[in-house]
Amino acid sequence: MISVKVSAAVYPTEDPEKVIKAISGLFTGIELQKETIDVTEPEKGVPPSFRLTGVGGLDLLFTLHGLVRRAEIIDSIRNKAFNKGLSREGLSVRFLLNKQAAFVGVASVPAEEGSLGSIEVVIRADSSEEMERLFEWLLPLTEEGVPVVEVGIDYVESG
Repeated sequence: MISVKVSAAVYPTEDPEKVIKAISGLFTGIELQKETIDVTEPEKGVPPSFRLTGVGGLDLLFTLHGLVRRAEIIDSIRNKAFNKGLSREGLSVRFLLNKQAAFVGVASVPAEEGSLGSIEVVIRADSSEEMERLFEWLLPLTEEGVPVVEVGIDYVESG
């Protein structure tokens, strides 16, 4: 079973509603919870006020799936995010998405962590085979930016 956790820190200079809009624009039907952050000494600058977190299953990724195709950034996301963020055992992947781009409905992997943080996505699978099927659905191999083969969501869930 695929599980998805999405979170973003909200800083004092940010409008929490805009951060909610940014996350909700990328993740289908996500329900966000406000979590307090215990910060004793900020690493750099002003610490975040709180964190917004949402959890769910594969269905959270429907909107992201479509946005990545419309923007023709499958290769970019796979190379920047998934290839670098895949755990050693192949059961989880962690990647960041740009908050400002997400606010206008664009999925974009930041070159580096922004000053106001990013949207963190952690996807876990029960097996490395299930993770491979997820990759084939969400970020398939492409030729000139176009998926070579498209598989349906049922392919990820089969196993």
